[in-house]
Amino acid sequence: MSDPLAADEAAADEAATDGGADGVGASRGTTVSVILPTYNRCDVVETTLRHFIAQDYPAEQMEVLVADNSTDGTPDMVRRLAANSPLTIRLVSSEERLPAVKRNQALRQASGDLVLWMNDDVWVRPDMVRRHVEMHARHDAPIAVLGHVEQSPQMPPNPFTDWYRPFSYWEIADRAGKTVSYRYHWSMNLSLPRRVMLQRNLVFHEDWANIGHEDIELGYRWTRAGYEIVYEPRAWGEHYHPHDLLSACRLQESVGRGLRDLEVLIPEPDLLERYGVFSRNASPRGMLRMGVRNALFNRLTVPPLRAWLAGLQERNALAEWLYWKVLLFHTERGYHTSLPRRPAVVPTWPAAGPTPVGTPG
Repeated sequence: MSDPLAADEAAADEAATDGGADGVGASRGTTVSVILPTYNRCDVVETTLRHFIAQDYPAEQMEVLVADNSTDGTPDMVRRLAANSPLTIRLVSSEERLPAVKRNQALRQASGDLVLWMNDDVWVRPDMVRRHVEMHARHDAPIAVLGHVEQSPQMPPNPFTDWYRPFSYWEIADRAGKTVSYRYHWSMNLSLPRRVMLQRNLVFHEDWANIGHEDIELGYRWTRAGYEIVYEPRAWGEHYHPHDLLSACRLQESVGRGLRDLEVLIPEPDLLERYGVFSRNASPRGMLRMGVRNALFNRLTVPPLRAWLAGLQERNALAEWLYWKVLLFHTERGYHTSLPRRPAVVPTWPAAGPTPVGTPG
C-alpha cells in the first residue's frame, strides 16, 4: 500500500519555504519550543533530551523547556546537558504538582513560533520536529499537529507490557494528513502555534483534582474555537514507561477520577460511555454492554482475577481479553468513588473573533 502522503512530498518541500498563517508556515526560520513537564524521572528525561539534541532540524531554531518540580537529580542533569548542547535547553523550575500548570508556566516563557508538547518519556526519531513543522507549512490556517506514539520495544518484556497499548492510534490509522477529533488531542506529541494559544486563551485548564485529561479538554476548546487537528504519523516517538497490570490499574483509577472534571468541561452526553463508565446518559446498547460487564467484573471477582493475571509468565488470548475488562473496572471505580466536581470553564476567543486587547503576541 502506498504512503497516503507521498504525493504531497514535493508540495510540502515547496510550502516549507513559504510563509503561512500566524508566521508558522515557513520551516526555513520557523522556531520551535519543545515543552515537557516532568517529576523525578531523571534517567528517562536525559534520554528524552538526547533524542531532541539529535534532531535534524536546525538547532538554532529550537529550544527545549523542561518544566520541573523534581526532588531527584533532574535539575542538575538538565543544567549539565544544557551546558554542552548545540540547542538551547532551559529548566523551568516549579513548585506545582499538576502537569497542566507546569505546561502553562513554560508556555509563557517559550519563544518559538510553534510549541511542541511532549511527555517526558517519549523518545523521538531524528526527523520528528521537522515533520511537525512541514505539516504546519502545508496549511494556511493555524492548526494543531498530532504526531504518533507507540510503546517502546526497549521496555522489559512481560505478558502485560507486550499487550498494553494505552493510546488508541489504531482508531485513526486511516487519517494520515487529515483532521481528527479533539478526542485525539494528546499532548505526548502535539504541536500548536504559540501565538494563537496565547491570543485566544487556548491554554491548559489548570483546575484539576487529579492529573490527566487537560490535553483532551484543550482539544475540545481548540476545535470549538474553529481550529483543526491534523494527524502526522511520521512525526514518530516511542513511549518508555514500563507498566505492570497493578500500576496500570492505579493509572486507570486516576483516569476515572479525572472524569469528574472532564464531564463538566466537556458536556457531551456520551463522554462517560466512551471511557467505559456506566451512567444514565449511556445509549441502550452501552447500558446493556456495561451492565453485563459490571455484573461479571466487580469488587468480588476482580481482585482474584487481577492476581492471577499479574502472575502470568506467557501471553494468551484469554488473558488479553480479560486485561481490558479489569482496567475498565478500575476506571469505573475511580469515577464512582470520587465526589462530583464543579470546575470553571476556561474562556476562549474563537478564531473568527477579534484579538482581545492586552493579549500576548
